[in-house]
Amino acid sequence: MQKNDINGKKKRFFRTALFSVCFILPLSACSKEIDYYEFVSESRSNILLAQTETLDLRVYAVEKEQPYAADGIKRETSARTEIRLTAPSGDKVCTIAFSVNGKDYGGEMSFDNVKTEYYYFCTLDASALQTLDCTIDYGGETTLLQATTVRTENTLTPNGALKTLCETEKELFSALTDEYGFAGEIHLRLIYEEHPYYYLGVIDRNGNTTAYLMNGETGKLLAKRES
Repeated sequence: MQKNDINGKKKRFFRTALFSVCFILPLSACSKEIDYYEFVSESRSNILLAQTETLDLRVYAVEKEQPYAADGIKRETSARTEIRLTAPSGDKVCTIAFSVNGKDYGGEMSFDNVKTEYYYFCTLDASALQTLDCTIDYGGETTLLQATTVRTENTLTPNGALKTLCETEKELFSALTDEYGFAGEIHLRLIYEEHPYYYLGVIDRNGNTTAYLMNGETGKLLAKRES
């Protein structure tokens, strides 16, 4: 075989290989796995509870987008702690004080006339807290409450709950996913009513919401609603 023939075959081989690589790469990029957790615009990952005969304290670890809007578009999120307190009445001055990692938080709690409860918000990531000691001054009477997390080793993480939903509701996520990513946003909230549950809301760009209630330990879907 002549040298020119060998060189010609080599050139044709490399051209074919180069064409194959250029053709396959876009397909690979289109089919790459999407991390749907990147599209979570609201997440409640931890709840800590404490109670006396007259006071009911709930501490929520939350991460929300700003500005907050259920419009199918994920915006930048930030972590914060939301604290709510149910008391005998809302006509007394109520303050809260607590410390995390050597930093003090607290102040006067506001009263929500609609929910009939006191509330206090601050910039703090409480997602990993197991307990939180809070001093409540309600109308001049001081009470020390230790709020304890409802999470156990069997409780799904928010990411775990979302992955379970993605596997169960493949058609919904496939319909909202293309080569550019996910055309929507996701709300994910840990709920505790004697047992842990998750609320998961998938919102498209038209504001349509498909909401689910999930067992927080087994991942079983208990309810589904579209609105």
